[in-house]
Amino acid sequence: MKRRAAWCMVLLAVLLLTGCGADISAYGDRQIRVSGLLEEDFYVTPNELSRLKCISETATGATAKAGTVTGWGPTLDTFLESYGREKSEFKCIRFTASDGYEVVLGPVTWDRRTVILSIANGTEPLEEYQQPLRLVIPGGNSGNWARMVTEMVFVPLEGES
Repeated sequence: MKRRAAWCMVLLAVLLLTGCGADISAYGDRQIRVSGLLEEDFYVTPNELSRLKCISETATGATAKAGTVTGWGPTLDTFLESYGREKSEFKCIRFTASDGYEVVLGPVTWDRRTVILSIANGTEPLEEYQQPLRLVIPGGNSGNWARMVTEMVFVPLEGES
């Protein structure tokens, strides 16, 4: 019995350390372009995002189409901190999806809500039509949720470079 309990504890620890448990291998290496955060543009992948501190939070959209999702990934704050930056340095951030859909977020949203750079839907990988990144804002306007995000553009405050 002690051996079984020990094995369960080891399994639980592995699951906690490896994150959500979702298999993102189908899209884990897809590149997401990041501009304006560093001096040069660069790319980040869902696999790289999964190595940051991630949270899981369920959000329900205002419409049936938006539905209910469990965003799993790093928060915008965590992402920025990993590059030594803060939201207060930017006027806004533009998220662009592969189908051309754009969402622009600024302090009105990010100061009131948690913004999740979701790389999985809870313990399940994102559906193909959501990959490689989904923007989830629990409690926020689901019109600002974006799927298929392939670019993030950080716009500095006036006079900053």
